[in-house]
Amino acid sequence: MRKIQTETEGYFILSKSDERIENTIQEKLDESKMILIKGAEKDPENACFIGEWKVTENILKVVLYSGNLVRSHIGILRLKKVFAKELGEKLKIGIRKVLAKNFKIILFEYIDEIAVNKVKSMPKVKEIISEKDRTIVQLEDLEEADLRGNLIDRLINLIEEVSKEKHVSYEQIQPIVRRSIEKRIEFNGDPLITGLELGWVVQFPGRGQFIYTSKYAALFETIKSILIEEIAKKGGFKPFLLPKLIPFEVMRKMPGYFDSIPEGMFYVCPPPREPEAFDNFKLEYKLKKEVPIDELKKVLKDPAYVLAPAQCEPFWYYYSVITHKSDTLPLKYYDASGYTYRWEGGGVEGLVRVTEFQRIELTYLGLPEQVVNIRDEIVERGINVADKILDLEWRVTAAAPFYVKESSAKFDPYNSKEVPAYDIEIYLPYRGPRETSEWLEVAGCFVHKKKFVDSFKIKSEVDLEIWTGCTGLGVSRWVAAFLAEKGFKEENWPAIVREKYREILGG
Repeated sequence: MRKIQTETEGYFILSKSDERIENTIQEKLDESKMILIKGAEKDPENACFIGEWKVTENILKVVLYSGNLVRSHIGILRLKKVFAKELGEKLKIGIRKVLAKNFKIILFEYIDEIAVNKVKSMPKVKEIISEKDRTIVQLEDLEEADLRGNLIDRLINLIEEVSKEKHVSYEQIQPIVRRSIEKRIEFNGDPLITGLELGWVVQFPGRGQFIYTSKYAALFETIKSILIEEIAKKGGFKPFLLPKLIPFEVMRKMPGYFDSIPEGMFYVCPPPREPEAFDNFKLEYKLKKEVPIDELKKVLKDPAYVLAPAQCEPFWYYYSVITHKSDTLPLKYYDASGYTYRWEGGGVEGLVRVTEFQRIELTYLGLPEQVVNIRDEIVERGINVADKILDLEWRVTAAAPFYVKESSAKFDPYNSKEVPAYDIEIYLPYRGPRETSEWLEVAGCFVHKKKFVDSFKIKSEVDLEIWTGCTGLGVSRWVAAFLAEKGFKEENWPAIVREKYREILGG
């Protein structure tokens, strides 16, 4: 258990003053201390305890400190119950109001600037100080309703989650080739934190997974439809429906996955064909009501699939079963039929780096000049969506994917035929200043040259050189970026987004 402390000043506003209040509280002090330990008897260091207390006229002030098991806000509520009973029975004095002031959440570790900015955007947070070996989060004054709800516990859980995230300290390695003017920023919070507060998203037990409720889903469908219409359809791409369970025989042909990032994929074991193989598993589960992992290992076959980490894998297989002729080129197809699964680079982070996300995957195959032109047209259409339709602050960087050898990663960023990838990135205000923080890639627009042609043995008529390319439009990221700049209030959204959103949401 990670060490977290809380401390606060609890104020009990009494119905009247009385010189006997202090003695009455003193008499109940031992009992009060025992009540604060309840639930932490085996680990009293993580209980709640009283630091000091005093009575001033009709105000009783109690300073509380706590560890992980009985936190300070719970301590205040427990003390109210004891004090209300004692003061009421002996002195006919009631407790009219309960307040918590100078409430501090103390995490015993340093958190980086991006995490600090995220915590600042959380509800009730007044100030945050991150030092070498601790982070102190001070909250605004809290009323009894705040203490009784799950607000404090949810805040602590969110702060813990943010502190675990791996934030990439940004260095400008990839050259910026184009960028927009600065746009009007309507929001500066982390969209996950606000989304959780508003109920737009709900945390799911799996790491990097969420349930997206109706309002988020309507915005998602709105932005997805805009991307499909403005980029895929206007670019002449035709829809496909692709498998998301990828056999090893296909996956091993994908450049760089098994040999460079095998740790980023989810592996799938096919079930045994004999139902009786699970008899012991079922019996043990019925008895213990826990998944018997050892029994499961005995009956499952070896992994033979991965959940699609790139989404485009079946496209290359499809292209490999056709012999391509010049009069049929270029081929342009897209898939927008479901989730992609992988551990994102840099670790899980809010809504922008998740393990289960949706993309629109476009692939193109043709003569070298055709493929470069298609990729560049996609970049232009993507910029138009970001700039003119969604009104987001964007930039384009030149990049090289992980499977490109170091010797091939040196190129003229302004000579499109040489550039392996152009990334469209969106500014996220909550991460910090424009010039020093990491922006969010929402589209990676690739030209593979012959890399995938050779790997998948894609065939063409004699003496015809063909290239491939692909673009992933990260719909989940586009939505998160939109919320990060425009926020959750419809009146701050562009008109076309509002109209489509209301039409999809209905009612």
